[in-house]
Amino acid sequence: MKLISRLILYPLCLYVAIWCWGGFRDAYENMQLDRYSVELDEGEGLPGAVGGEPSGEVNLTPTNAPPAKVEKTRPAKTQPSPRGGKTNQVEIAGQTEPPEKKGGMMVYFSGMLGALLVFALLVARDVSHLTGERVGGNYLTKSNKSQKADMYEDAEAIWADGAYVDAIDSFREYIKIYPGEYHAYKRIAEIYEKDLGSFRAAALEYEEMLEMDIPKSRWGWAAIHLCNLYSGKLDDSDRALALLQRVASECSETTAGQKARDRLAKIAAG
Repeated sequence: MKLISRLILYPLCLYVAIWCWGGFRDAYENMQLDRYSVELDEGEGLPGAVGGEPSGEVNLTPTNAPPAKVEKTRPAKTQPSPRGGKTNQVEIAGQTEPPEKKGGMMVYFSGMLGALLVFALLVARDVSHLTGERVGGNYLTKSNKSQKADMYEDAEAIWADGAYVDAIDSFREYIKIYPGEYHAYKRIAEIYEKDLGSFRAAALEYEEMLEMDIPKSRWGWAAIHLCNLYSGKLDDSDRALALLQRVASECSETTAGQKARDRLAKIAAG
């Protein structure tokens, strides 16, 4: 998943979850308020005195008449409403909320759970992906090194079997996959020089090595080998002398530079 998608989905999921939670909370509070208001309205209609006297009024008129008998009467039974009949009486005991209110609450609650679930899945996916990249990256790095070593060893095994041309081809395939490998060029030059006796081809390999961005010490030794080919098998003393001077000046702090200076001193001494 691209970064821009994650930057959009994460805040969106949190916003939807918070919005649904707010809607669920408001719906629940409204439902409770409706329920309590109905109970309060029913409580206000109850009589204030048991004996039927108006509440707050006391008859203080003196009288010698004996107190009247208070008949114990039982409250009349409330007749059940006729089946299917309509009544204005509000039932409290079995009171239920309208289905649309409960349905709205469940919609908000489901939306909140869905948004949180999507958010959790996104987080889990990104964490697992990041962990997999770290672990898999190390594994691929090790596999790449192993493949590189195996390919080089296969080329060496072909050379050991005496198939020199095939070995050179294997080293060139190695260079195509892993360019800039100094030792592969060096092995090709050595095979041309020592095994095939193709000194011009070996010199071309060394010349190509001198064009590479390699440390001065390696560059100096490659130049010394090329000087030996120029002055020996190729009989090109002028190019050998020019290359020796270059090694002595450009690689003065290396062992190859010291060797080039010694050889130049012998040539100058005659």
